[in-house]
Amino acid sequence: MSAPKRIVFSDIDGTIMHEPKETDRGVISAATLHQVAQLRSRGCLFVVISGARLSTLLMRLPYLPAADAYVCENGGRILYPGSDLPTACPVTEDKEWRASHDHAAGPITQDAVPPAEREGPLWDLYRKLQADGWSLDANGYTTSFRVHARGGKTMEQLRALLADKPSGLSCSFNLGAADFYPSTSGKVQAARHLMSRFAAAAPDCSFLCDDDNDLELAAEVGKAFLPSITSDSVRQAADARPEHFVVAKPAGQGTTAATEEMLLAVMSHYGLQ
Repeated sequence: MSAPKRIVFSDIDGTIMHEPKETDRGVISAATLHQVAQLRSRGCLFVVISGARLSTLLMRLPYLPAADAYVCENGGRILYPGSDLPTACPVTEDKEWRASHDHAAGPITQDAVPPAEREGPLWDLYRKLQADGWSLDANGYTTSFRVHARGGKTMEQLRALLADKPSGLSCSFNLGAADFYPSTSGKVQAARHLMSRFAAAAPDCSFLCDDDNDLELAAEVGKAFLPSITSDSVRQAADARPEHFVVAKPAGQGTTAATEEMLLAVMSHYGLQ
């Protein structure tokens, strides 16, 4: 009987990549790259899943671990390694997945259109919030945008926006801001799509994560591994379910050493050491 398919999902910032205070750019260790390669060579699938905008993911691709899929914009876009063309960084988009968001985010042909001019309920909301004076960030985003509580707007008002969002849209908190995206998107929806594609059951999968918008997917899979903890809600979730959340040693949290520690823990969890 063949071993069950296992997917190790991983966020990027605060998880496999960190931002030391003494530098102005993110850091990922060579050991992390080799550990992920080891996981894959021993039968695990590895999926990068992030709230990062498409433009950021594309810029980071040369430095990220080789993976079986790359997900960005909180699930809005999915890329697979490989291409029919001999390109420098060969990837192929899951076009059916992207098209499933057309009802809210409009078609992929809008990528080059300024956000305020795009069609679809997501961008209708963008225009409304812009008119209401909210601080918005859609630079480089194609299926989502970010809202900050700045310029006289409060976190309470931001939470009220989330509670009163239009139908067909979803939202989540990330790094103290709110991300809005189609209800067909989201990290959990994208992960379910990939689990179905790769024939992997959720209890056999795991997730390296650190932030508020990771908690739903962390609860969906069999085990969650935390190289860092970036919010009180994540800490509370880990404290409430110590059998489900594996947390890096406090002294190393938020560093590449913590990532390496958690990747070893993933290997141990699957009996691959």
